[in-house]
Amino acid sequence: MLTRFAAVCAGLVVAVAAPAADDDWAIHVIETKLFAVETVTLTETPKDGKAKTHTVTAFGKPSFVAGTGPYEVFVKPKGGIPVRVADRLTVRAGATHELKVGDLLGSVEVFGDNFPRAAKVVLTDVKDDGPGEKGHVAVQEAKEYRVEMAAPPGTYAVWVVPDNGAKAQRVVDNVRVQAGRSTRVGD
Repeated sequence: MLTRFAAVCAGLVVAVAAPAADDDWAIHVIETKLFAVETVTLTETPKDGKAKTHTVTAFGKPSFVAGTGPYEVFVKPKGGIPVRVADRLTVRAGATHELKVGDLLGSVEVFGDNFPRAAKVVLTDVKDDGPGEKGHVAVQEAKEYRVEMAAPPGTYAVWVVPDNGAKAQRVVDNVRVQAGRSTRVGD
């Protein structure tokens, strides 16, 4: 009797977790303790050119995704800019893909004790000319100091846009970001 009850319960669990269609698959986003994640966006660009977007906001359980891919995956931290974490993600139908944000991104926390009062703190490529210049591309930005800014592994520069409207200042060069780690600047 007990084995029959266990088999029925197992069948119910499998039925609840099964995908809705043949080409559906699930993504399970595992958050990091470094920074808060607001959304994870998957954008599929099939051969017909019509982009399909799926946004995940519930991170505790798998979220079903329709389509075969490939997908571009963006992680948007709270109060930040979306960061690309995967370029051509493909998952076979019926499978569950675990996206561990902490294994893909690191963070930079800027302490502004010796820096000018900031309207915005910007993380850029080392070769970038900075905010307000032609061709500027921000990797991540924050509205105040002491905010964890998510970034892919690499070497970056930190810029501060002063509160008084003056020209942006490069305050730190060669900040190294490692996946799963927090880098502190200016403390």
